[in-house]
Amino acid sequence: MITSIFIKTIGYEICIIARKIHQKLTLKFKEYDITPEQWGVLKELSKEDKISQNELSIRVEKDKNNIKSIVDKLEQKGYLLRKQDFFDKRALLIILTDKALLMIAKLSPLDSYMNDEIFKNINLEDLKSFKSVLDKIKINLN
Repeated sequence: MITSIFIKTIGYEICIIARKIHQKLTLKFKEYDITPEQWGVLKELSKEDKISQNELSIRVEKDKNNIKSIVDKLEQKGYLLRKQDFFDKRALLIILTDKALLMIAKLSPLDSYMNDEIFKNINLEDLKSFKSVLDKIKINLN
């Protein structure tokens, strides 16, 4: 059985690491006027846009109010459009603009560089094990 002290330490360490990653990303993206949260949405939409806000919320694992706020800001900046769904007049689809595609092309190498920096000196085997443990923790929390 895993001791309570070890669990608290791991949870605390995960929070510290997440905060440090967020801070670094915030600094890297600041000159582009993009937050890490906005980048996550753009990156997800670059895989497939023309999806509903609800679907986007599920994909990036953020609540609907949070996603609405992020989408509103990205729309104000000219990165997204909302268009009525042809098949469901009540639904709005989120679509990337050309400006967004250019920003994604600019930020993708920066994002890759950050990932390389975060995982340098970590071999693929350790990384796979780490990811597996994180996935199990995530399942346990759901």
